[in-house]
Amino acid sequence: MSGPTSSAPPIGSARYAINQAIFELTRRPDARNVLADKANFFAAYPLGPAERQALLGPEWKRLLELGVLPNLLYRYYALHGFAPESFAAAVAAAS
Repeated sequence: MSGPTSSAPPIGSARYAINQAIFELTRRPDARNVLADKANFFAAYPLGPAERQALLGPEWKRLLELGVLPNLLYRYYALHGFAPESFAAAVAAAS
């Protein structure tokens, strides 16, 4: 008999890396300034081409498909200066 299995991704997974990158960006006091060169910021994370493209787009729906946690996606969305009430429509739109 084995122990309980976890649905959490392994720490080295792409899903973990993209969530970590968004989390760390949105917690920075200078986060809005970092957006001006977000490609450089995200270069420090082990992201694949799909994750990097979705972050840089930004492609809101695709980010969810890649496993970004909805609360982190909302924080990343708000960081871009978009109105909170437009979040649902942005996520529902085709990437």
